Amino acid sequence: MDVYGTLRDAFAATVESNGLAGRRISITCRALAPVEAIGNPEHADYPILKGKEVMVEATFEGARGQAFAGAYTNADYVVEDLPRMALDSDASRASFIAGLNAVYRHLGLCDGTVHCRDAEPKECAGHLMERLAGRGRVLLVGQQPRFLETLAAATETRAVDLDPDNIGSTAGGVTVEPPENTADALRWCDVAFATGSTLVNGSITGLVDGGKPVVFYGVTVAAAATILGLERYCHCGR
Repeated sequence: MDVYGTLRDAFAATVESNGLAGRRISITCRALAPVEAIGNPEHADYPILKGKEVMVEATFEGARGQAFAGAYTNADYVVEDLPRMALDSDASRASFIAGLNAVYRHLGLCDGTVHCRDAEPKECAGHLMERLAGRGRVLLVGQQPRFLETLAAATETRAVDLDPDNIGSTAGGVTVEPPENTADALRWCDVAFATGSTLVNGSITGLVDGGKPVVFYGVTVAAAATILGLERYCHCGR
């Protein structure tokens, strides 16, 4: 699947069909401080609190769209320029995706574009098996600690992550594996449960073309899930 080409085309068509082009409406992207993005959760092991990721936020006509990213650029954009961006880096993809989420949220085309806060990440994990129960072996892509704990207690699970500090760590008897094990783990699993930040780091293509059902989680993939017809889980997103 040409993920980014499809998103570009859909974004450009939406801008045109809703009369947004030429109105010089700015989208401002900035990286939120951790407490702005996630509040004060009970646990301190989330990537954003460890400084491994930032939350990039775009605002459009009062609507907010967010994207997790490992890199970012603070900038103002004109809305019709976003579909023309060169999506050749994590930073450019983060701005594009955050802006896409903000515009689609403003138009009522998606929801859950703002991250949950405080105790809600744990609450979100508590409802996870309502979505994944009975779906067999699960591959967790992106080590979200509460999700891994929940999955490990409920089903056969493998987990892969990009962060060297997470690789080799364990939860519930599941050891987090390096990203080069993803293809093997996809063959093994019945369903993948993947962070939406794969849309920013570029690894989403291997998942949607991997031949297995994928449920993407989080705010980053909000608008993209609508456009691409992806299954998404974001129980407490705002």
